Amino acid sequence: MKKIAMGCGIFLVLVIGSVTLLFYILTRPKYRDVATEKPFSEILSQQLTTKRPTLILNYDLPRYEDYSYHLEDGNGFGMNSNLETLAEIPIGTAVQIDKIEIHTNSVSGTSSAYLFGTVYSKEKQETYAFQYTWGNYHLLYEDKPYWTFDLAFWQDEPLTEKYFIDLP
Repeated sequence: MKKIAMGCGIFLVLVIGSVTLLFYILTRPKYRDVATEKPFSEILSQQLTTKRPTLILNYDLPRYEDYSYHLEDGNGFGMNSNLETLAEIPIGTAVQIDKIEIHTNSVSGTSSAYLFGTVYSKEKQETYAFQYTWGNYHLLYEDKPYWTFDLAFWQDEPLTEKYFIDLP
């Protein structure tokens, strides 16, 4: 009887462990470096210049601790949020983009393109490592999903092409 109970216990532990591992694998966010793909390849490691006022916001949920601030230019959620504004970045400020990734949330299935970079505030005498979301993924009612990109803080005109970039 003890051997049967012991065997059932081991089996139960293995099943629970396998289900937990499977759940973790299926629900973890996925990401992919897209720095070599257009339109991202045109801005990586380039010194960009702000063409409109931007804000550096304190962000509680950064993708990476090294890039713990959010750069907001009016295209995202930050301008009218309750997030703390740390610095106002004026027009003509140099911005450096270090890496670019597409993240797909496994639970909701949403995908976002994240640009990670740095900007120096002359007023605050501080460098801020930020994340910035750019692009819209068009999936619903599309035979071949694609990306479009709104006017970003360094551009004079928005991109008008459709970009077919694979998700992670």
